[in-house]
Amino acid sequence: MLEKYKLKTDPQGMVGRECPKKPCKAYFKIKEDDTYGDVDLTCPNCGNKANVKKYTTEEQIKYINSLIFHRNACPIEASKYSKTPPCSDYVERPSHYTYSCDVCKNKFGYDAKPHFCPYCGSSRDHLHEESVCYLGNIK
Repeated sequence: MLEKYKLKTDPQGMVGRECPKKPCKAYFKIKEDDTYGDVDLTCPNCGNKANVKKYTTEEQIKYINSLIFHRNACPIEASKYSKTPPCSDYVERPSHYTYSCDVCKNKFGYDAKPHFCPYCGSSRDHLHEESVCYLGNIK
């Protein structure tokens, strides 16, 4: 079902993911191409391993459900003539840091120093900071 509905990306072309483990719920970013299919991810914070679909954020679920409800023809605003609610929308926020993994060569976004690579599960010894995003500091 998720493959049918395209998720939004941040300015770096990455899609947000959220750890499904209740006490963790860490938010991180992966490449858009790795959002669909039968891919397993590792939470960069707690090391939880699960299918990529389990890492869908609450905002993404609301967005997809509204697309399903409206059959992909979403009204942007509620009309006084329509009792149909507008689509739920969301914006992917950029991560503060982008990291690369020495083992699998993938890049991902995370707001703190990660413990694991979301792609291959390698430890933090193999992860290196690539860039810093200052968009969150603009007022």
